[in-house]
Amino acid sequence: MPQRFFITHSWKDIDFARKLCDDLKANGLDGFLDAHSMRPGDSIPSRIERGLKECDVYIPIFSPDALKSDWCDWEIDMAITMNRTRKGRPRIIPVIAKSCDVPDRLMHILYINFVGRYDEALNDLLTKGLGLPAKPVPVVAVLPRPPEISARTQPLPNWLVPVATVAVVVALACVLLVAIVNGILNSQPTATPTRVAIGAPTTSVPIVTLTNTPTISLKPTETLRPTATFTPQPTNTPRPTATPTPWIGSTKISADDATMMYVPAGEFTMGSNDYDREKPVHTVYLDAFWMDKFEVTNALYKKCVDAKQCQLPNPTKSYTRDSYFGNAQYDNYPVIYVSWEDATKYCTWADKKLPTEAQWEKAARGTDQRKYPWGDSWNGTWLNFCDKNCPSDWKDKDADDGYADTSPVGTYPKGASFYGVMDMAGNVWEWVRDWYSDKYYASSPKSNPENTAPGGFRVLRGGSWLDSAASARAANRDYNPADNRYGSDGFRCVE
Repeated sequence: MPQRFFITHSWKDIDFARKLCDDLKANGLDGFLDAHSMRPGDSIPSRIERGLKECDVYIPIFSPDALKSDWCDWEIDMAITMNRTRKGRPRIIPVIAKSCDVPDRLMHILYINFVGRYDEALNDLLTKGLGLPAKPVPVVAVLPRPPEISARTQPLPNWLVPVATVAVVVALACVLLVAIVNGILNSQPTATPTRVAIGAPTTSVPIVTLTNTPTISLKPTETLRPTATFTPQPTNTPRPTATPTPWIGSTKISADDATMMYVPAGEFTMGSNDYDREKPVHTVYLDAFWMDKFEVTNALYKKCVDAKQCQLPNPTKSYTRDSYFGNAQYDNYPVIYVSWEDATKYCTWADKKLPTEAQWEKAARGTDQRKYPWGDSWNGTWLNFCDKNCPSDWKDKDADDGYADTSPVGTYPKGASFYGVMDMAGNVWEWVRDWYSDKYYASSPKSNPENTAPGGFRVLRGGSWLDSAASARAANRDYNPADNRYGSDGFRCVE
């Protein structure tokens, strides 16, 4: 199966990206380039994430324009995270299309410079980077060297030849004389033939017959084979595979095929002084956990419905769409009109749980007490909230997030939290595990708190497409009866 690549680029470098993509495919590779691989109606974040998961080699194209692109940054960060959590897959090979510096987070990786040397750089990418066979090199004929004459093969000087001949004759005569004498002294009427094992290596000596003397038969002399020396072979002891330690930005895929982000153990500051129900501000310790990167989508929730473990949303439409749940066009949108019980059943089916209030808030705001998932400054283009398209009286008439209803999950990469969790502000309210109490913070445990004391309401977090900027604050708390279903309520799960 050919290696698969994924190319990240600025749209101002699209000609270079297309040429590189075509050249890679011409050399037997296959892969993802957004201009070729995406269709109208595709969810951009989901399609990009799938392309990155499927690729073997990630090729970010760098130029001054690419360094200014938020989409390029997002794709690069996602690829780095996958590389670190999936045992080096995809392999990252940066490419310089126009003179610029490589970002600091990739400075440790050897890049390939295409500036002014496209053909040579392409060959480097194919052979050194991707391990494809090099182009054939002309064969240069090499004449064989004459054999060297060693001391063992040098001819004897002429004057030694007769001397050597005489010495050989004398030696043979001595051997023959000894044999004759031994034969006379130990002569037998007949010679006993000697058995030789079939296949045994022997050195034959000719039988010498003398007139008027007994026949002498010399025993063949066995030539001993050298004993083979056993050379022990090293035992291949398998090395244990190290389990990678998760860190901020690590991802994994859960049982329901959802991407999850890692939130490490530690303390964070919870609450705010904006509203009484958010007081007091207090320090909370949480064990490490994984949180769904995106809100649970229609497509994921449908799997649970099809497995007869979840009920259909009621109704199955949305505010502006008569056909919403079950319509493939909205598969990547958050499921809505689900109650707290519905959300709990789904998370249980997926071997997960609803997050606690504390888990949700830490995943949203990090450890630096930020006001919104992305920081302290408001930006109405980084989330789906009640903008000028919204039907409510509290709409922000100066903002336009592009939607008058729910939006595809992951639409606003700049709105990601410190841990890489998306849509923690806006889009849909999210059910959490706790019962609601406006006084709970005053007496809550300092470690892994969860309000399990039954009350009349369950907590929701994060604001929605139907709510104002104030609702999008990371510390904001809302609540509803557990059996309520609204077109602005959804959820996500944790492990």
